[in-house]
Amino acid sequence: ASEAGLDRVVALVAEHEAELVVVGLPLTLRGERGAQARETEAFVEALRTRLQVPVETEDERFTTALARQTGGRAPEDALAAAHLLQGLLERAR
Repeated sequence: ASEAGLDRVVALVAEHEAELVVVGLPLTLRGERGAQARETEAFVEALRTRLQVPVETEDERFTTALARQTGGRAPEDALAAAHLLQGLLERAR
């Protein structure tokens, strides 16, 4: 993760007074941690050192497929993020 990217996330968290940051974890289809997941985990660790709010990861497998099924006008990545957060909220109940 670049310093500029981390700075931007920190600024967004402050601007929106976020109480939690959720990062999609790109596991393999088998649920294993590949290179991309390890890179994401390094980003999460860097965020945790710079933020005062919790930073959690959430399995993002299949969220893009769900976004494609949902359709609509929103960008695919926004729909995928919505599915990711919906799953997190449902488990939190």
